[in-house]
Amino acid sequence: MALTDARTRDEEHERQHLAETLRLLTMELERLTGDIDKSTRTIDERKKHLWDNLRDMDFAEKANYRGEVDMSVRLAEHAVMLQKRIERLLESPYFGRVDFHANGDADATPYYIGIHNFSDPETQEIVIHDWRAPVSSLFYDFESGEAFFDTPKGTTHGDITGKRQYKIEGGRLKYMFDTSLNIGDEVLQQELSQSADDRMKNIVATIQREQNAVIRNETARVLILQGVAGSGKTSIALHRVAFLLYRFKDTLSSDNVMILSPNKVFGDYIADVLPELGEEKVAEIDFNKIASKYLAKVTDYETFSEQVVKLLDQVDEASAERMRYKATSEFVTELDEWVTSRADEEFAPGEIEQKSKRLSVDWVVDMFNDSRDLPVFTRLDHVANTAVHLLKNEVRDKGGKWSAADTTSVRKQVRAMFPYKDSFAIYKAFYQQDPARRGMFKPLGKKKIEYADVFPLIYTMIRTARQENFSHIRHLLVDEMQDYTPIQYAVLRELFSCQMTILGDANQSVNPFSSSSLATIHSIFPDADCLELCKSYRSTTEITDFAQNISRNDKLVPIERHGLPPQVVACADQREQETHIRKLVERHGHSDHRSLGIVCKTVAQAKALHRALSDAGVELTFLDYDSTAFAAGVIITSAHIAKGLEFDVVIVPDVDDTNYANDMDRCMLYIACTRAMHELHLTHDGPLSRFLEFTKESTNRFRVVDADAEETAVA
Repeated sequence: MALTDARTRDEEHERQHLAETLRLLTMELERLTGDIDKSTRTIDERKKHLWDNLRDMDFAEKANYRGEVDMSVRLAEHAVMLQKRIERLLESPYFGRVDFHANGDADATPYYIGIHNFSDPETQEIVIHDWRAPVSSLFYDFESGEAFFDTPKGTTHGDITGKRQYKIEGGRLKYMFDTSLNIGDEVLQQELSQSADDRMKNIVATIQREQNAVIRNETARVLILQGVAGSGKTSIALHRVAFLLYRFKDTLSSDNVMILSPNKVFGDYIADVLPELGEEKVAEIDFNKIASKYLAKVTDYETFSEQVVKLLDQVDEASAERMRYKATSEFVTELDEWVTSRADEEFAPGEIEQKSKRLSVDWVVDMFNDSRDLPVFTRLDHVANTAVHLLKNEVRDKGGKWSAADTTSVRKQVRAMFPYKDSFAIYKAFYQQDPARRGMFKPLGKKKIEYADVFPLIYTMIRTARQENFSHIRHLLVDEMQDYTPIQYAVLRELFSCQMTILGDANQSVNPFSSSSLATIHSIFPDADCLELCKSYRSTTEITDFAQNISRNDKLVPIERHGLPPQVVACADQREQETHIRKLVERHGHSDHRSLGIVCKTVAQAKALHRALSDAGVELTFLDYDSTAFAAGVIITSAHIAKGLEFDVVIVPDVDDTNYANDMDRCMLYIACTRAMHELHLTHDGPLSRFLEFTKESTNRFRVVDADAEETAVA
């Protein structure tokens, strides 16, 4: 009875604390709203005064007045940003509390942890601590007992005497409980059992200790993160960006951050995470944009998606061999050494003569060697520019004339000393001059190259001529790291001389002929910090177990969350398969789940099934390589495009042995199945794929049924 009374009093105290926090937040919101209204009026009045008196003002008065208007605008924008933060806090002020008894203090101090920092406007006492603040590490990294956190004055040691977690929605306390552990399983299980949203959300309330170590790593120049499917690696990387923007707010802004994402759909899917965390959206880029930027005026080329589509249709062994060859770190070394040695081995200096004036061979050699650190074509330009300058002045000093044709002649003489007219010629010679490499370069036409040659060519361009880079970017986040080759990372290393967070999962490669592992990428960035996340949070234990049988990862540790066993349904023909899928979609419409993904092997298959289901009256959104936005509800797409996305329910059609037969197909099947959070359904109308043979022997864990037997259950 006494324990119940104590809990009741404690809960009442927490409700009062929440009410007082909301009162302070509401007062601050009213103040900010008033400030914004006042600033708006002031800006309008000043603009009107400036317009009315423009003719009577001198230059200094105009400049001064415009400066005052600009200052007012900046103050108003800052107030609007704070207003949005307060509105977010009013919805859910905090999610955790840690009671910390610092050594030497009389009592423990409660620290409430929320998505943003908030101080009492009158006392300036911090009421809510930002999840990124040093003191908040107590909540994420320690159990009860001894703990510490860093402060500007040094490290504070003490003891954690209590930890509490809350679920607050709409300013109302839904539940709370005490925990002595890291982040309580109860909250984690509650959050993981929720339906998937149409956008990736922040995970500040459930960040685990191993995830927090990644987020708060502020020392790594390059951080390579290998994470199993469902480990939250993308979300963690975005939270790391938010942490770094908070930690280094004086020197790092969202303008200095860029995300290299696999496609526009994925970019749209993750677009809300940073704004939810109070940061501005950051710029995005992908390798297709980089290729377009550098090759637009050089050659046409196959895109990555075109390469994947071609491979999924049929694997050409010669093409696969070329991909394998160009997807090793040894290839990067080989190409780099050959390209950089061209200047020493093939530059043939000669005398420069124009208008009866001469520059000797020795002069040319000295001038060429003076710029040894520059790319070869830049060195040639340096020789030519200096020669033009000297000869022009000498001719004019003697009363002669120098024309544009003379300049062109000097440039041609210098260029003739090097056997290649451009970077593309050097790249082709890399293969032509070595019989062992000759078959490794095969254009797709007169003016089109294979995707496997795109980034080796760009790397050659960077190493042989000055190229525009991304010097303003101070942090680059690279997702789906396994789909990029070492030469692509070498290109990134040249273009982005900044901090990087590189993340992905070797088990989720869409092209096994050119995929990269953590170790492979580490060879390009030898000083990088390498971390692995092995716990998977997305799928139920049953779905994770199913996917593990398709492509085993012995390091994967599933979270203990149970649900329905995956269902493999055999259908008589394609029509029956479509009927069964339609009924699954109809059932989904009456369930508590929000999202359903129909994940086909290829875009072509997804397009055909989308047409059939649409004709039958099913409302769903088709995503292909040209799509730019994720959508709520029912989605149909390919495994390649679905990478990085998650759905409450996933349907994988056509899991027969013709459709899923080789190593690349296995990768696609694994990706498709690991998109599912709560339910997984697979259908087929031919012999079952060899990668699903295990289901025939494990009917206690997976449901393997005929469509007729499943008819009643689905309906």
